[in-house]
Amino acid sequence: MLQARTVSGSWRTLRWWADAALIAVLLGIPWVRIGGEPLVLLDIPERRFHVFGLVIFPQELYFLWLILAALGLSLFLFTALAGRVWCGWACPQTVFTDVYAALARRIQGWRGWSAPARVAGWRRAATHICWFALSAGVAFHLVGYFVSPYELIGRFRTGQVSGAAIGFLTVVSVVTYLDFAIVRQTFCKYLCPYARFQGVLFDRDTLVVGYDGARGEPRGKRGAAKGDCVDCGLCVRVCPTGIDIRDGLQLECIACTQCIDACNGVMARLERAPDLIGYRSWVSLEGLRSARLLRPRVVVYGAMLLGVVAIFAVQIVSRVPMGFAVAHNRDALFSRMADGRLGNAFTLHLENRDRAPRSFRIRLESSAPEEEPFELIAGVNPVLVAATHSIEARVFVMAPADWSARGDSGELRFVLEDVERPTRRVVHRAHFLTPEEVR
Repeated sequence: MLQARTVSGSWRTLRWWADAALIAVLLGIPWVRIGGEPLVLLDIPERRFHVFGLVIFPQELYFLWLILAALGLSLFLFTALAGRVWCGWACPQTVFTDVYAALARRIQGWRGWSAPARVAGWRRAATHICWFALSAGVAFHLVGYFVSPYELIGRFRTGQVSGAAIGFLTVVSVVTYLDFAIVRQTFCKYLCPYARFQGVLFDRDTLVVGYDGARGEPRGKRGAAKGDCVDCGLCVRVCPTGIDIRDGLQLECIACTQCIDACNGVMARLERAPDLIGYRSWVSLEGLRSARLLRPRVVVYGAMLLGVVAIFAVQIVSRVPMGFAVAHNRDALFSRMADGRLGNAFTLHLENRDRAPRSFRIRLESSAPEEEPFELIAGVNPVLVAATHSIEARVFVMAPADWSARGDSGELRFVLEDVERPTRRVVHRAHFLTPEEVR
């Protein structure tokens, strides 16, 4: 069954506050809207990614890579400083497992450190029913990062939800139930990749959960040994991954601090000093010196993180909130008009990446304006594009009848400019096809 927690302890109280805050953030983000737009929404069908007020289009995926790089470097930096603080305090795997465990203890009536010797069948059934109901709620909010929860609720109310959507929600609910209720911290021990490379991020000044062997050994019953450790085994019983922290830092330790609270409770009853197990660095644990905050790897990780943040800031400031792509119409690459003029059909993809509707003007620009041979024909120009949306426009470019005989390059420069701010413009080059090239 799920591991018990300490009944009291400062670390436990802090963890519950941290869990509550993180759950509120994780479940609340899909519901938050800024100016009518979601705070975070990965809208894959529409190919738009809303991230804290920034609307990212497929051509701007480098923003997502920069965000991921910043998050990864932040993980490296905080790991070098405080060990597996992410695993024990911020990872959804740990946070939601805590909630599932607390729910089980409440329903099954746990007392003390371990589960009751006998649990009534109806209590076990009620535990799993509540677990699955909680999993369905978590799955709904997880899907809410890809489909607006307001839209999902509207579909359920009108009965327009598709079978695929129901099936997807069911699968996510089952996977969530199996993960948080059955697998639990086994994922941390055997499946989490972070646990495999965390060791290379540590050094002797990194804060970790450690056992003071010099003070605790030799361990034994009270009055029978000189060490403070009475070998009660509570640190092992409360550990969600089942390790003995007295054997030293291990791969499976997620720095959840449950062993600290358990040991401090015992030390308090024995009227001995706390923190036989505590947060400390290896150098301080060995009595060599106090831990250093600034050291080479911390400086390197911090500098890399600042560099990524600076690049992101520069890209945001220089970002043009409009996109433009030009392609030949494949159904009619070339045509000849009744008056002999040559024509090319183009499909223009216009993107408004701003959070307000914009009018865009389409025009042709030549390197020699006094000899402009091309004429642009568009059904609607300027074109109104809704906020954070994209549209396609069909246009024709006409050239004189003798264009093929001139032997010019046929280079076209399409210009998309904001009607309100003409200096905000995007240029896209294309090529005018002649009958000889089409053949």
